[in-house]
Amino acid sequence: ARPSRKRKGTQVIELAFLPLVAMAPPQFQPADQPWATLELADLPATAQLATRLANCLRPPMTLALVGTLGAGKTQLVRFLAEALGAPPESVTSPTYVLHQRYAGRSPMDHFDFYRLDAPAQVWDLGIDELYERPGLVVIEWADKFPECLPDDHLQIHLETSSGTARTARLTPTGPRATQLLQCLQSG
Repeated sequence: ARPSRKRKGTQVIELAFLPLVAMAPPQFQPADQPWATLELADLPATAQLATRLANCLRPPMTLALVGTLGAGKTQLVRFLAEALGAPPESVTSPTYVLHQRYAGRSPMDHFDFYRLDAPAQVWDLGIDELYERPGLVVIEWADKFPECLPDDHLQIHLETSSGTARTARLTPTGPRATQLLQCLQSG
């Protein structure tokens, strides 16, 4: 796929998808086999990914964020909320409150599974009621309880490359997530 370019002042930001699996209708894969990989050189590239996600979203949609502490999960959510029209300063990691809701052109429910110990705690949050509602559900530390995720979601695994650089591995698990990823790749 060709890189997309966005001008920001005199700086050109490139966001190139590196497909790891053929673009033919995918066989849905386990989340450890990414469908596409992005190299995010810096925060503006992460912001660009969030803007493209916001532009391609067709609710209902769930984004399952995976990554170590400091990998950029909350920063991606902050950029995504801003791209959807919510004030970015309102976005904080819901590690202690477990759930935050942001208003924008599409409502966004932001969860953090980091401090939870059992799937029953996830279900007690009422998350399953949000999966089919018009809006976006974003879950940090989603890999802790994969059994609590909807069948159709987009997993975004973030890893620190160096400094502010990140690698994002994107894996769809159903038809809506696949459409989202195809939209992202088409620019």
